[in-house]
Amino acid sequence: MHFSNYISMKHAKACVKRGVRKISLTPTALKQTPESTLSFLRERGIEVEVVASRGRPRKLREEKVKKILAMRKAGVSFYRIASVLGIPKSTVFDYFQRYSHVDVPESEVERLQISEARRVLENIARGNFDAEIKEIAERGLAAESREDLEYYLRELLLCLNGE
Repeated sequence: MHFSNYISMKHAKACVKRGVRKISLTPTALKQTPESTLSFLRERGIEVEVVASRGRPRKLREEKVKKILAMRKAGVSFYRIASVLGIPKSTVFDYFQRYSHVDVPESEVERLQISEARRVLENIARGNFDAEIKEIAERGLAAESREDLEYYLRELLLCLNGE
């Protein structure tokens, strides 16, 4: 949770009640927050971190930004990236514009593709599907290479489409 204004005791108690583990605040907010409130938070195991950068902290973690860049590099539309990652299209576009100068190595793109394929196969293997579909997903999880993963994903699509 981030505070750009001082933390009152009321806010501190609300953070404890909500189970917050870490609070970030600006240097000015730190100066304005009473020491008793800071002690209250620290005694209850809440880490207080001072953030020197201005404005609200970034919404997306580095891993998700890499996924956006990798998916875009693979030719996926902003709309599709947004729907796959479950974030607004404007956020996807904003992060792509901000970090478009960052080069995502091909090995990183492949690593992300493999991890996403495995995630899909795990969900299918654990899901409510018939035995044939689950078996294909489990064989896909045992696959060693990207090509094998692609093969099993294609098999799943054919099976799901009734072909």
